[in-house]
Amino acid sequence: MKRQIRDRARLTGLVALQGIGLLLVAAFILPYVVQWHARDVQIYYEAAAKLLQGQLPYRDFPLEYPPLALLAFALPWLLAPGRALGYSGYAWHFLLLNVLWSTLLALTIARFAALRRPAISPTRAVGVYTLLVIVSAPLLPWRYDLFPALLTLLALLCVLTGRPTLAGLWLGLGIAAKLYPIMLLPICGAYYLAGRSYRSLFRLMLGSAIAIMVVLLPYLLIDPGGWLTFLRYHQLRGLQLESLPAGAILLAHTLGLARVELVFNYGALQLVSPLADVAVIWQPIVFSLVSGVVFVSCWGRFRHEYATSGAIADASLITYIVVALLAFIVTNKVFSAQYIVWLLPFVPLLRPRQIVALTILCGLTILIFPFLYADLLAVQIAPVVLLNLRNALAVAMLCWLLVERLPAPVRSALTQRRQALLRRFARQEEL
Repeated sequence: MKRQIRDRARLTGLVALQGIGLLLVAAFILPYVVQWHARDVQIYYEAAAKLLQGQLPYRDFPLEYPPLALLAFALPWLLAPGRALGYSGYAWHFLLLNVLWSTLLALTIARFAALRRPAISPTRAVGVYTLLVIVSAPLLPWRYDLFPALLTLLALLCVLTGRPTLAGLWLGLGIAAKLYPIMLLPICGAYYLAGRSYRSLFRLMLGSAIAIMVVLLPYLLIDPGGWLTFLRYHQLRGLQLESLPAGAILLAHTLGLARVELVFNYGALQLVSPLADVAVIWQPIVFSLVSGVVFVSCWGRFRHEYATSGAIADASLITYIVVALLAFIVTNKVFSAQYIVWLLPFVPLLRPRQIVALTILCGLTILIFPFLYADLLAVQIAPVVLLNLRNALAVAMLCWLLVERLPAPVRSALTQRRQALLRRFARQEEL
């Protein structure tokens, strides 16, 4: 009993610590917020103001985000009902809401870990999340990505507690808020399909469709084609500065092997170069191939586990969710710093070495933006090298998690093949 009380006290302290730590770091870097984050917060502020004035996004004013993002943008205004809210007041309310989202994430992680005890300790999981929040705090409070991240974690919790309709609703809302959770839909679908839970699969898809349609319905009725403008916006974007191919091209530029220019377009700094044009052409193909490998591997692993043990391991579902998110990130033509927020709810649920690697990934991302971003814009060698190290680590993590969860027969065949090659090389050296 005393141990339970101590564990509950530690857990409560860690949940409080992540919120307090986020507030303290945000207050410490407040003088730099205008320099680093003003543009994004200004977009949120203006979009919410126009919405509350009765204007409709996509039709009356442009918006680069999916429709439900406006809920995250408008909530800070609703914290100050009946009075005008200036930019500074909005920013503070936005910060407080992100502390709330982060606290709800911490509590959901604790709930999830408690269900999987003793495989995952709630105290350890929330402790890891607290560390990740503090590491990411120079960026975290000034983006709205914690909102969809919470929705994706709630979806996972519902999948593993046998509530597929509710899981679909959370996932559909996440897609309507940020779009990237669409990568998790096939993973959750494969989980039910491999486990022959066809009714659950139907309920998952139905819940997602209902959530998306409820969000989109007002826009479909008023301006049927208008909401598609945000999709066209992202389709027309070029190669963003921090993406994998952009990092490699920048490194080639610093070595005198290529020439590039930086231009600000579509809300981001983009590379202008013949190599960038080639990368943009190949990006959808690479994305499709990598996504295909991820989903085939996922399906094979889930089927093998269900055939051998009659159940699919929670750890496999969590791992493939992280793999799907990493696949989306590394094959995208944009790798904005806030993309690491998508991973934060799931990192504490992985194995210790994987947690360490992904924490380093988060740390490198924050080091590059905001701290070394001015030097990166000047194409100095140190931040360019760090950017490529960060990107290489993201690819390495994707490969590591993917290979680790390959179906046992495939992994065994690869191991035998590697051992045969090593023996062949050994014989050649003896000769």
